[in-house]
Amino acid sequence: MIAFMLTAVFAMAQPSDASVTKKVRERYKAGNIQLNGSSTTKEMEKGVWHYYYWRHFTVKATSPEGLTGTMTGAVKYEKVGNSYTFDNYASGETKIDGMKDPSDEDLINYLEANLQDFLGGAYNDIVGEMPKISILKDPKFNWKSPEHLIFFAKVIYSRKVSNTEIEKAEHIYETQVFRKGMDGDWNRILADDVEGKKKVISKTSYTASEIDAMKTLQDIDIDNQAKAAMSSLPKVANAPVFATEKQVFYYIHEKLMSSDAKTAKAYLYSVISKKCFETGIVLNQRDEEWMNKICDNISAYQKTHCLYPSVKEEQYGAISFYDKEKRRNTRFVGSLEDGTWKIRTITYYPASTDEVQRMEGIQGNCEGKPDLAVKEDKKYEIGDVVDVTVSNTIYTAKVVKKDASYDNRYYVKCINFDRSYWVNDDQMKPSEAQSTSKVTKMGTVSDTPKAEDPSFKVGDKVAVRTRSGDMKGKIIKTSGSKFLVKLSDPRYQDMWVAPSNLIKR
Repeated sequence: MIAFMLTAVFAMAQPSDASVTKKVRERYKAGNIQLNGSSTTKEMEKGVWHYYYWRHFTVKATSPEGLTGTMTGAVKYEKVGNSYTFDNYASGETKIDGMKDPSDEDLINYLEANLQDFLGGAYNDIVGEMPKISILKDPKFNWKSPEHLIFFAKVIYSRKVSNTEIEKAEHIYETQVFRKGMDGDWNRILADDVEGKKKVISKTSYTASEIDAMKTLQDIDIDNQAKAAMSSLPKVANAPVFATEKQVFYYIHEKLMSSDAKTAKAYLYSVISKKCFETGIVLNQRDEEWMNKICDNISAYQKTHCLYPSVKEEQYGAISFYDKEKRRNTRFVGSLEDGTWKIRTITYYPASTDEVQRMEGIQGNCEGKPDLAVKEDKKYEIGDVVDVTVSNTIYTAKVVKKDASYDNRYYVKCINFDRSYWVNDDQMKPSEAQSTSKVTKMGTVSDTPKAEDPSFKVGDKVAVRTRSGDMKGKIIKTSGSKFLVKLSDPRYQDMWVAPSNLIKR
């Protein structure tokens, strides 16, 4: 009964052949039109039943290139009351007479060479083996024009679908490829993963850290681009081992002053901190930007700086060099890694064209070659009596605290009056008063020098007298009249101790 009623509904006032033909000609500008029968559908849309009448057709036309094409399609009408209203066109398969279909191999090679365009957003999440692509033969190739082909491709890949799960599935992609000219190479792709066609093969769970460690196609692509960029740089000598940050700062500045853009970048790569890399040899975006800013403006850098520039500011791990006019400064920051100093970042602001021209021919505020020799690394311990220089005045003081962040900085308290300072080791030296035995570590006067105690040696187990009590340890080194003790408690660092504060165990 339902089927009879539906047939009866569509038997009323159906569009005439002439009206359908007119609609087809308006859309496709074709003279040769053949009507091929009709069909009806009943579709639920937004809770309401809609009745549609489809009139199928075939059109033949000739392209400007002289090719004859055949296209199937349908005109869609909706039943409204006792009449039919035009709704839309539906295009089917197109076949161009004389067009040779490309081989599956050629299409697969093109898709594999342009995976990111073909796979779209999935490209950023695909892991593991390369996607396996094949071309479907049903439906056949659909030529929309000699320069536009539509076909369906099947592709299998594994993809991150959550932070703990990998899904391997088969996907069907409706794929469109384009070219310029009938004999041109394909140069553009539009592809969509057909909804509802995915077939899941497997799902595997991992930890979040394991998922993070898996490189996606995009990660691999970025790595390859970085490798290609680095391999294009000239070969430069390996950087020496730098004992101080100043050595690496002046080294790289001198290289920048005598290199072209590519060579400058090669030298920067040779001294850059591993903290600047996101993964492998791929720089973080921020670090890539400051490196490019210098290398892209290397000529301006050389014209506006002295070989040995004036220093605006210097502190532990950083230095700022003035330009020739002392208007701008370039700040170098380093970090100590694996026994040598590295460049962590360089903050550089290129001068304007006018400024570069003005500074190019002047000597500017240049300095002589700095002394970069490494001075003896003198370490002090709490209780040591030292002579400190503060504001050009020398005071005898006792070390009472060590800076936890910088091992060359100490807090000292003057012995002869109540005043304390934070000072660097270059402001300190062993006290002259102590060396003549006029001042002890406790700040008292001693008329006779205390003889060095020969009874201690490397390897002795000892206890160290401290204000918090005796601490057990072992002598591991001697220097002059002091002994380096490795404390048994791992929470404390090794300590240089005078024999008067040692007890044999």
